[in-house]
Amino acid sequence: MKLKQYIVVGFCLLVAFTFAQQQTLFTNFINNPFIYNPAYAGVFPGQEYSLQYRQQWSGFENAPRTAYANGYGTFKKKPYMAIGGTLMNDRVGLLNQTGFSAAYAYHLKINKNYKLGFGVSAGAAQYNIKIYDAVPYPTDIDDPFLRSNILNANVFDGNAGLYLYSNKFFFSFSSLSLISSRINWSNTKGKLTAHNYVATGYNFTLDKKKKEWVLQPSILARFNAPAPYQIEGNLKLTYKNSYWIGFNYRHNASMSGMIGATILEQFSIAYAYDYTTTQLQNYSTGSHEIVLRFSKAHKKRKTVTDKVLDADEEEFNNIDNSIKTNLKNKKAEDEKK
Repeated sequence: MKLKQYIVVGFCLLVAFTFAQQQTLFTNFINNPFIYNPAYAGVFPGQEYSLQYRQQWSGFENAPRTAYANGYGTFKKKPYMAIGGTLMNDRVGLLNQTGFSAAYAYHLKINKNYKLGFGVSAGAAQYNIKIYDAVPYPTDIDDPFLRSNILNANVFDGNAGLYLYSNKFFFSFSSLSLISSRINWSNTKGKLTAHNYVATGYNFTLDKKKKEWVLQPSILARFNAPAPYQIEGNLKLTYKNSYWIGFNYRHNASMSGMIGATILEQFSIAYAYDYTTTQLQNYSTGSHEIVLRFSKAHKKRKTVTDKVLDADEEEFNNIDNSIKTNLKNKKAEDEKK
């Protein structure tokens, strides 16, 4: 293969595996924490499914585009356990990644307010580079290598995390790509590196009486050697647990605005727009991200005491209805007289 062709392939690999983080950056992670931490599965007692799409650096040809579909469900008889899964596709230039994973989480009740979730997930991904999509120099346009070759590589992956939470507070720690699997190409070798995420946030109720307005500041830190660590802060304001707006600042990278709403109690939608604060702003119009989510809570299992109370209430209602019926009949008889 000629030197110029080495440059084309080498550039793709360099961008994907050296300078950039191998895990996609998501601004709306606060609305889909499961995307970064398998321990989040089961925080919501029921089923939760999300679709997430991000178009990064609009204006660049072949800029990163990522699609995620994930979800989990808790067991009705064992609500402290949950299983879930993820499907994803990520494309950056000529590099395309498709993967899946399955997750399991277990939650412990620490005290009246706090619970701790443990989660693990494992899966596989396929990487491929379509060499024939490369734009070669005019002198290389007839080279058969550029018209027919596809570089393929398969890799296994594993993730783990912890999630401490209450109604007002959360602390998350997770590590993705723990296995550090090697990616073997025909002429090049790559390697997945561990990505560590630490996040925390707190819900402040702004109106103590009605409790309609909630302000949630949060922070997320990423660590991925040899890339430098990255910190971002979020501020989310929610009204009646149904409508929210937010702001995100990613250090030395971007500023973002977020908006979202819950529709028909079970469906929600969230959108984020990133404005690049680096020199890329001269070439890109920003990044767009959208999340669709469906949530369905399990019906609370009734205890023996609950069933007894329900029976007593039903009997009381029958007696009350009987008395009302008798009074109504007596009133009707008196009016006839």
